[in-house]
Amino acid sequence: TAIQLLQCDEKPILLAAAAALAKFGGKCWENLQLLFDLEITDSVIPLITHEDLFTRRFALKLLAEMVAIPNVRNFLLDSDYYIPHFTKVLINEIDTFMHEFSSLILAEITKDVYGTTQLLKHCRDMNFLHERLRSPDPDVKKNTMQIVHNLLQDPIGAEEIIETKSFDLQLVYELFDSPYTEIQKLALDVVADLVHRNKDDRLHDRFRRTNGLGALLKFLDNIEWEDLHADALRILRFACDNPTTVELFDDIGGIRQMLKYIEDTSNSRLFMEALGIAVRLSHTSRGRKALYTYGIVDYLLNTLMGNVQADMYEISCHGIGMMTLYNEAAKDLTAGKCVKNILDVLKNENLKLSIKLAALFALNQLLKCDTTNCQEFLDIHGQNYLLWLMKQSAGRVPVEILVGAVECVIIIVKNQALRHTVITAEIIDAICTSMNDLKIACCKALSIVCTEKIGREGFLKAQGPRRLYNLFMLNNRSTAQVVSSWDTCIETLFDAHLPIKFAFTGRLSLHDVTRDGFYVLRRNICSFPILDDIFRFKFCPLEPIYVVNCIQKDPYELSTEGPKQGSHAINNRGVFLSREILQLTMDSKFGLQCDSSLYDYVELFKCKLIAVESKNVVSRMTRGFVDVDYVASRARMLGRFVARQMSGPDPLVKCVDHQLEIHLKEIKRTIETSVIPLGMLKVGSYFERALLFKVIADRVHLPAALVRGQYGKAWIEIAVPEARRILGSFILIVGSDQFSSLERFYQVRVPIEEDTFHHYMERDTTCPETISLKQYPHQDSSLALKDSLARSSSIFPTKLLKPNFIVDLMDSPGDLIPIGSYRARLYCEKRLVCDTVC
Repeated sequence: TAIQLLQCDEKPILLAAAAALAKFGGKCWENLQLLFDLEITDSVIPLITHEDLFTRRFALKLLAEMVAIPNVRNFLLDSDYYIPHFTKVLINEIDTFMHEFSSLILAEITKDVYGTTQLLKHCRDMNFLHERLRSPDPDVKKNTMQIVHNLLQDPIGAEEIIETKSFDLQLVYELFDSPYTEIQKLALDVVADLVHRNKDDRLHDRFRRTNGLGALLKFLDNIEWEDLHADALRILRFACDNPTTVELFDDIGGIRQMLKYIEDTSNSRLFMEALGIAVRLSHTSRGRKALYTYGIVDYLLNTLMGNVQADMYEISCHGIGMMTLYNEAAKDLTAGKCVKNILDVLKNENLKLSIKLAALFALNQLLKCDTTNCQEFLDIHGQNYLLWLMKQSAGRVPVEILVGAVECVIIIVKNQALRHTVITAEIIDAICTSMNDLKIACCKALSIVCTEKIGREGFLKAQGPRRLYNLFMLNNRSTAQVVSSWDTCIETLFDAHLPIKFAFTGRLSLHDVTRDGFYVLRRNICSFPILDDIFRFKFCPLEPIYVVNCIQKDPYELSTEGPKQGSHAINNRGVFLSREILQLTMDSKFGLQCDSSLYDYVELFKCKLIAVESKNVVSRMTRGFVDVDYVASRARMLGRFVARQMSGPDPLVKCVDHQLEIHLKEIKRTIETSVIPLGMLKVGSYFERALLFKVIADRVHLPAALVRGQYGKAWIEIAVPEARRILGSFILIVGSDQFSSLERFYQVRVPIEEDTFHHYMERDTTCPETISLKQYPHQDSSLALKDSLARSSSIFPTKLLKPNFIVDLMDSPGDLIPIGSYRARLYCEKRLVCDTVC
């Protein structure tokens, strides 16, 4: 009956019905649910805009109580009308009751994520919230703080609140003194949400300037509000993560007050929170110094050695570990003999992982800061527990604990006076056992253990080399799947040492440029030798090694300073040799030989290029870029050139392999070593010719990939983009009113992706990457521009090219064979040929 009376036109009856229903609904949740089941919502909604103020009040009060029902809240959210309406009421109405009920509805709605989104969508200006915080009505303040708190849970909402011009933290601090606990709690929660944003320097600066630390310390002085002290301490804990805030906290006497609070409080929970703040303060040098001055060490030791709750051990252990970084505190902690207590915490299997990690951290720091702690640890046989830990698998014991245990062993082993106690066969065996799970830590430990003779003997006895062998395998795919940077590291190592890259992969790509000092084995059938070791230990490998060194010996270099100058020149060129070897004379058979023949080859081929292409074209060649118009012609020319140099005394003889064996024996007998300068070879098969091609091509900036096949085969791959000449037109200003109308340019299509080079074809000619022609004064400007456009359209980075041809260096030197063709397969496969004439 009362619900039906809401349809009455008489104001007294309508007001009485609305008041009665509002009173009935406010008694309990069941009454609100009953009213909803009776479909009161349809009758109440029209009344919120009624002309009579008192009717609007009771209607809005009833709706504010019913909005806690999910279906009512969803009904309001489904429409774009209600949120703007309630916002306008808060902004425009002057009636306090209307403010109270509208803010209550918005507070309930914004508890839902979608409600927060809707409020941000319909109301971009949040200044009205800060205006309502000044309201004399406590309910309006409470509801407004609830809205602000809800908005801070949303990233966009938090940004809107913080960036609001009228946003003033002091208004929130004033609510700390409110007589209503709910308002105090909401104010503390809002400040906590703001201070917890540690990376926002502007917000923390505002927090410091508005004296937020002072407001919190004042709040903690009032014992009547002890129930909310935990929330205030939580804010201080967040604030102390900022180093600048820690300095201010010390300046205003906050550290001294915090330690006094620890001493005075009898509440164990508050004691733990306050001690946690003190530990946070120890993360800075100034904080550690101040804490030590006010006696934090005694609190930490008493907590560790006393009978306290488990979480207290985590805080005290972490504090002990941090305070060891301050020398005076480290001495007091060492005198306190707390190593045994920390080890007991670590051994306690009933404690959670975070507590044990804190204990392990404290133990590590104590062992580092003073040798006395190491001796105390050994006296109580702590190494036995570390040994037990390292024998456990990562499944039974967390990896973090195992790593910490190995680090403790490393710290003790670094001490020469104590290492003999720890370096035992059992410890070494345990380290090797943990190698699969703790590669870096165990390798670091073994590198120190094996400096002692007993450690090396124990390592060999534990079959350490066999256990560690898999770590050195570059194709260890199981490790590559775990370590995300494995392949990147291997690639970086290979790029830094091309001889090893070619030995392991059998390929040098187009952008791998060989330098002086590059060397390769003729046959890749044995362990890869290090050239530096060959020269240092003066041994002669059975298999020939070809070395690249395009340095011409200076005939006028006769002084005693000559060899040193030459060695430095080699070092500047990036030879992979030690300084000791570089000091050897050039004519020593155990030093890097000058290869004048290879130097002559390079210079002769450059002269041939100049004769064919003109000096200007050759001089414009730049490393990392290639003019695709000249790739094919240079590759053919270089292929024929290499074949002539490697054909021996009689180019018509086809049995090259037999000639090569005889030729190599003569060279080794002459120079008395198997390390052969590449230029000394006058006869060459597939591999020797491909290597010479690669070396010369790198020095004339011709991209070429060197590939080693099977049975001594090797070949050269090059990238020859397919070029199509296309007519295009553009307007060129020659004089004040003269134009040229038709020009030609090249559009290049590369087999990988046609669009890859689009931005290089249309780039600005003023770009420093562009290789342009030098324009002389007597040249016509239109011709110069035409030449520049044609040149820049055919120059591309080497890394964007993909090999698509093989250069024939044996059968028809200079021919370009498409990769994947039948002829290419024949060229790369091993063929058994018997020359009866030979």
